[in-house]
Amino acid sequence: MILKLNLQIAFLLFLFPLALSSQEPKKNQETKPLTEEEKKKIEKFEDYSSTKGQINVIGSNKDSLKKIPGSATVVSKKFLEETQPVDAMEILRRVPGASIRFQDAAGLTPNIGFRGVSNEESRKTLILEDGILTSLSPYGQPESYYAPQIDRMQRVEIIKGSGSILFGPSTIGGIVNFVTRRPPATPTFSNKSIGGENGYMSNFAQYGGMFGKTGIDVSYLHKQGDGFRDYQGFKLDDVSVKIIHEINEKHSVTFKLGYQVQDAQSTYLGLSQGLFWKNPRINPAAYDRKYLNRNSAVIGHEYTISENTRLITRIYTNNAVRNWQRQDFAYNNLNTFGEPAQPPSDNFATFSPGIIGVRPGDVIYMRNSTPLRNQNFATTGIDVKLETEFKTGELKHEVDAGIRAHLEKNRVSTESVPYPNLKDGFPYSQQDRNAKAYSIYAQDRISLTEKFKIIPGVRYEWIEQGVYNKRRYATNQDVTNRLATKTGDILFVNQGNESYTKILLPGIGTTYDLTDTFTWFTGVHRGFSPPTYGTAVSPTGTDYRLKAETSINYETGLRGDLTNYLYAEVVGYVMYFRDQIINTNEIGGDVGTRPVNSGKSIHRGSENTVTFDFGKFFGWSWNVPLDLIYTYTNAKSLTYTPFPYVTNADGTTQLVNRPAFTLDEKGHLMNNDTNGNQLPYVPMNVYTASLGASHRNGYYIRGEYQYVDRQYSDLTNSPNESTDGNRGIIPAVGLVNASLGYKDPVKKWSIFVTGKNLQDREYVSGRLPIGIQPGPFRQINFGVSFEL
Repeated sequence: MILKLNLQIAFLLFLFPLALSSQEPKKNQETKPLTEEEKKKIEKFEDYSSTKGQINVIGSNKDSLKKIPGSATVVSKKFLEETQPVDAMEILRRVPGASIRFQDAAGLTPNIGFRGVSNEESRKTLILEDGILTSLSPYGQPESYYAPQIDRMQRVEIIKGSGSILFGPSTIGGIVNFVTRRPPATPTFSNKSIGGENGYMSNFAQYGGMFGKTGIDVSYLHKQGDGFRDYQGFKLDDVSVKIIHEINEKHSVTFKLGYQVQDAQSTYLGLSQGLFWKNPRINPAAYDRKYLNRNSAVIGHEYTISENTRLITRIYTNNAVRNWQRQDFAYNNLNTFGEPAQPPSDNFATFSPGIIGVRPGDVIYMRNSTPLRNQNFATTGIDVKLETEFKTGELKHEVDAGIRAHLEKNRVSTESVPYPNLKDGFPYSQQDRNAKAYSIYAQDRISLTEKFKIIPGVRYEWIEQGVYNKRRYATNQDVTNRLATKTGDILFVNQGNESYTKILLPGIGTTYDLTDTFTWFTGVHRGFSPPTYGTAVSPTGTDYRLKAETSINYETGLRGDLTNYLYAEVVGYVMYFRDQIINTNEIGGDVGTRPVNSGKSIHRGSENTVTFDFGKFFGWSWNVPLDLIYTYTNAKSLTYTPFPYVTNADGTTQLVNRPAFTLDEKGHLMNNDTNGNQLPYVPMNVYTASLGASHRNGYYIRGEYQYVDRQYSDLTNSPNESTDGNRGIIPAVGLVNASLGYKDPVKKWSIFVTGKNLQDREYVSGRLPIGIQPGPFRQINFGVSFEL
C-alpha cells in the first residue's frame, strides 16, 4: 500500500513529476496512462506525505479546496515570493471579505476581521500555525499581541464558512492558518536579505533537509525598522526549529520549537485632528514601549493505522511575557465656564497643531507618569484528531473527529511609574486569571454520488474562566467598611469568581462538482466566540453572567477553474450575529460600565474573485494573470435599547447604567439606539485589481491597485470628525503596490524590488485604540536571496 512507504520514498515520489518535467522524454519511450483510481491514490499520498507534522485547515493538493463547503482562500508560496510581504496583513487585505486596520509598524499587532466582524486586535479571528493555536490566551484574552511571521510561511489558508467547525474556540470571524514548510528532501541552506525605506531591514536564514528518516528545518529571522511615525522603532528576532522523525511505516513524531522576542516603541495613542493635519508622522508617545518574549513547543505523534486512517496527537505549550509601558496623557479641554482649561499640573510635554490648537481636543498633553501594564501568559493543551475513510453500503465517508483539552493562566499587574524615562515602578494592581476548556468535534463528508457530497458536523465547547483580584486601589466602600483609611490606598485582597460557558455548535454543508474543476457549495453553521476575562467577571470579582456571542451563518457559492486560463469564485452570505458583548472599556482595562449582551447585527455580502491568464489564453511563453477581486459587505446593527435592561444567561433581568439617550461633548441629546446603523470599521466596497507577468526563466512583475470604501468609526455612525480624532468618518483610500524581480530557476538565487503605497498617500487607517492612526506611508524595499 502506498501509505506504507517510508518517508524517503515518499519524497522521491513527490518530487518525481518535477524531475520528469525537467528532462526530455525519449522518443521511443511509451508511458501507460494512469487510471482515475491510481490518480486519486497518488494525490491522497502526496497530501498525506506533505502534511506529516501538522494539521491543515484546507490541505496541500489541488483538490483540497473542493472539499471545503464554504468560502476559502489559499495564498500560495509563489504569490508570497513575488510580493515579499513585510507582515501578514499585506496579503490578507486582498482576501475577499477581509477588513484590515493598521496600528503599528510591521504588523506587530495585526487587526484582522472578516465579513463585518470586528477586526479589533483580531480577537474574533482564529489564528493558527500548522493547525495549532498561536494566541497568548485563546480563551480568555485572544488579542493578537503575538502573530506568526509571514517570512517563515510556505502558504496561508483562510476559511470563513462552515468548514471552520473543526476549529475553535472562535468560529465567527474566520480562520487564518499559517503553514510552515516541511524539511526539504535535499539538505538546503537559504538566505534572504531585505532593506528599504524607513530604516527597514530584515534577514531570514533557513537550513533544512532529510537525514535518513529524520527531517530537520531550522530558521532565524531578524527584522528592524524606524516605523512610519516618530518614535516607532522596532526590533524582532524569531527562531524556529522543526524535527520530523519516521519511526517506522506507521509511526512518526514531530518536535517543533519557537522563540520570538519583540522590542517595539508601540503605543495606543494616535493623533488629534489638528496634529494629523499638521504632520501625520508625529508621535507624542515617545516613551511608550512594548516588550514581548514568547517561547513555544509542540510535540506530535502520527499513527497511520491503515491506508485510510490516521491518528494525530499534538501536545502544545507556550509561555510569554508582555510588558507594555504607556505614558499617561490628557487633551486640552474647556473648564466649567467654557474657557480653555490650564494644562495638567504634571504636564511633561505639549503637542499642539499651532494656530488651530485652541479647539478642545486638538492639543495632547503628555503627563509625568508612565504606568507599566505587565502580563505573563502560560498556555498548554493536548489535541487528538482522527482522520478516516470508510463505506456504509454505497456511501463513502470521510470523517474528521477530535478532542482537545486546553489550560491557560494569565497574571496582569500594573505598576505606577512617576517619570516617563524610568523603567520600574510600584505595583498597585494585580489580577490572576485562568481558563479550562474542553472541545469535541466531528465532521463526516458523505459522498452521496461521485459528484455530490453532504458534510454534517458538530462541535461542543465547555469553558471555565476564573478571575481573582490580589491587589487593587481602595474605594469609598472599602473606607466605609474600614478596610482602608482613605480611597486610593493599596489593598491586598482575595476576590474572585468563576464563569462557565457550554455550547453546542452544529453545521452542515454540501458540495457538488459541476465539472472536474468547478464546484458549487453551500453551508450553514452556528458560530461562537466566548466571553473574555474582561467581560466574564467584573474587576471586583462579580460574575457578569454573560451569554456567549453566537451567530448563524448561511452561504453559497461557486468556485474553480472554468478553463485552464479562467478561475472564478463567487460567494454570497448572510450572518445573524447576536448576544454581542458591548463593553465601554479600553482593551484590557479594568474600569467602565458593565458589559452586556445587547448587541445584534445582520451581515450580508458577496465575495468575488476572477483570474484571467492572458498568457495561457493566447499561448504565450509568459503567464499574464489579471486578478479582479470585489467584496461587498453590508453589516448593520439591529441593536435597539428603549430601556436600559439586559437579560442574563440565567434568565434574570438586570438594570444597567446604559441609558437609551446620553449627551455628546456639546451637551446635545444623542440617541444610543443604533438600529439600522452600519457597523464600524466595515467598508461596504473593496476593489482590488492586479496584473502580473511571469516567465519560466524566472522573470516576474506585478502591479496592484486597491480601493477601500469609507468606514464609520463608531456604532452611532458619527458623520463629523471629533477634534481629538476618536470619532468620525474614515475616508476612502486607493493605494498602488508593485513588485518585480528575477529568480534563477537553476541556481536558485533571486533579486527583487517591492513598493507599497507608491503614491505615498497620507490617510487615516483607523481611530482605535485612541485617536487617528495613520496608515503606512510609502515603503520601497530591495532584496536578494540565494539557496545552497
